[in-house]
Amino acid sequence: MALPRWGVVRTARWAVGDPERAVRGWLVVVGLVVFFGALVRPLGVAGRFGPPVALLALVTGALATAGGARLRHLATLGWGGGLAALGALVTPGGAPAAAVVAMVGLVLGLDLLPAHVRRYREESLRGYRPAAALTIVAATSGRAVVHSAGLLLLTAAGLAVTGAPALPGVALGTAVVAVVATLTATVAVPAALVLGDRWGRTAPRRATRRAESSRASRLHRALLGRVTDRAPAALVLTAGVLALLAGALTHTASGAPWPWSAGGAVLLVLTAAGAALALRSWVLGPLVVLSQALVVSVTWAVLGGPAPVGRWAPVAAWLVLSALALPRYVRAAGRIRENRRLGMPAGAAAQDGCCRAGFPLAAAAAVLVAAGWLPAAGPMAGMRSAAVVAAVSAVAVELLVGVVALPAWCAWRGTYGDCGQSGSGPAGLLGRITGRRAAPRPDRLLSGRTRPEYPVSGPTAVLSRSSVPRQRA
Repeated sequence: MALPRWGVVRTARWAVGDPERAVRGWLVVVGLVVFFGALVRPLGVAGRFGPPVALLALVTGALATAGGARLRHLATLGWGGGLAALGALVTPGGAPAAAVVAMVGLVLGLDLLPAHVRRYREESLRGYRPAAALTIVAATSGRAVVHSAGLLLLTAAGLAVTGAPALPGVALGTAVVAVVATLTATVAVPAALVLGDRWGRTAPRRATRRAESSRASRLHRALLGRVTDRAPAALVLTAGVLALLAGALTHTASGAPWPWSAGGAVLLVLTAAGAALALRSWVLGPLVVLSQALVVSVTWAVLGGPAPVGRWAPVAAWLVLSALALPRYVRAAGRIRENRRLGMPAGAAAQDGCCRAGFPLAAAAAVLVAAGWLPAAGPMAGMRSAAVVAAVSAVAVELLVGVVALPAWCAWRGTYGDCGQSGSGPAGLLGRITGRRAAPRPDRLLSGRTRPEYPVSGPTAVLSRSSVPRQRA
């Protein structure tokens, strides 16, 4: 299809065309948000030191991103620390609510923005010039960023129905952090990459074998290969594990813990609908949300102790878990759709997409480290338990969904319409309702990339796409 004519691509082109103006505009927006946070929290440590820390960390992340691949770790720390400080600053409702939003911002900074930069470097290694590479990044990874932020906004909006007193502040802080993260990914990151390319530090000098190869470990590739080779058995295994979790929940929980209460059920329905639209699948979206709900409930019953319905700590664990897991699946689904348009077999497309989406160990470890700094007694004890439960649940959900259910479903279905053909799934239904159905057209974003030969079975099915001819746009 033709280049998408919607906000992400237009914003990226504007940022590439005038990067200095884009950076100034982004700084103005961040400055206004920081000023709002200083008004919300005028007293205490966050009110005094939050504004300079947030600004310094975000500017450091932008400068390190422009500095090139050698400063990528500093850029990651800058984005994560800046969004975490911003979340703690703009959240009303006390220290526990601020800690929840700070962890959400930390996860977004450590996961969304570095993935955006890695995609740009991947396209640059294929030979694209900065403007063309950033156009592709905006239309692929940029869409994943927007969809992930939209899912978090939907989750934050659904928190209002749970009834806990601290959750309106958490919802407001999460919404602000999600919007700032989206603007950063669509405006500041492209502008910083273009400025870095002008300085001669961003463009890769050579395509090293490590940069072209999959970043997934051998164990991850081997597991995905086995799963896609035996997709029906993997789906049966997923159903069995979910049934076991449901049975364990009925035996370990006293009463109806969140999210199986009335307010939590409404939030589950909203999140499942948003996930179905983002993943373009009536099956994967509800499956991801159901897996998260079962895993976080059982993990809380084992690690977090009793969780009455009126307590907000399980809801905080759900929010942090959503920030850890949902963006990764949105990126994986987008990669699978791209691979299918390139002509990959279904199994290889599913393996490659899930591999390049990564594994949430770094973000989960960051949440655990942040939880270690929280006091084990007092009002922050619930937040500490919520962070531990969210980190453990994220790894468990990734093993269940990201390694088993998602690649098995996409390999079994063959085409991701439930694995992403345009005009199918929830997005296609929405287009038919509104009368704006998109007809399939030739794809310019991936033009010139010929179909490589991919093996269709075994763990070696995951190959890099370096065999695709380079081109300059």
